[in-house]
Amino acid sequence: MLLAPFKSKAVSDTTIYHTLKRSRTYLYYPQSVERFYKANGYKLAWIAADTIKTHVWDGMLLLDCVRQYGLNHEDYHPKQLLYPELHKLIKQNAKGEAAALYDIFLTDAIIRFINDLHYGKLNPVYTAEKIDNGLKFKAYTELMLALNSNDFDGVINSVQPKAKLYLDLQDHMRLLVGQRSGDCYLIPQGLIRKMAINMERLRWISTTGKKVHLTLIVRGGDVISYKDEYHQDKQLERLLYNESTTNKKHLTLNKIKSSGL
Repeated sequence: MLLAPFKSKAVSDTTIYHTLKRSRTYLYYPQSVERFYKANGYKLAWIAADTIKTHVWDGMLLLDCVRQYGLNHEDYHPKQLLYPELHKLIKQNAKGEAAALYDIFLTDAIIRFINDLHYGKLNPVYTAEKIDNGLKFKAYTELMLALNSNDFDGVINSVQPKAKLYLDLQDHMRLLVGQRSGDCYLIPQGLIRKMAINMERLRWISTTGKKVHLTLIVRGGDVISYKDEYHQDKQLERLLYNESTTNKKHLTLNKIKSSGL
């Protein structure tokens, strides 16, 4: 039932298949993306003519709003997923390599977004490699459910932690980054970033079941800060916003793992 309702037209199996092989090293979750396209018969999941309904605009708009989830837009192929290119592909009803490549990058971006929402971007236990090798929670199956649903955003949002601490923080983040940012409110970026790293920690708690020290929560609409006992806020913030080198990233994650989990 998951595979049947895909409505986008298929490119030739060899187009998607070979484009996927060539682009593999540029993907965040190559194995998951391969499983996704193998499951759907190596068809385009997003790119189709205007007369064919897909969730392509839902997916693109969701990636535009990742800050509301405490995540970083730069992590989701922003240089590859350009609106002018998408408009051109749809207008031309493109079926070749360009369409396949755009489709693949969008699939990889959404799969990463799902994993980041569920596990967190920097989960010290469930690394991207471990997740891509295969765990009980599979982002590509969640994506397939979303693509076959009338509530695309709802399915994606459902992968987040269900704990009240997280939901309250998520609601407040959405309020600050979404509604209030458009109402001339001056929102301190330091507050946004501190909220983001604690949403990250709550994703770790949700998936690992282990204790992680929080330095900010929201209760009754009020923001409550706690002492950064392990002196990790600045390090975690740099990692979450891609402000550290690769080597520093691995060193810092090891420190986080040893002291925080």
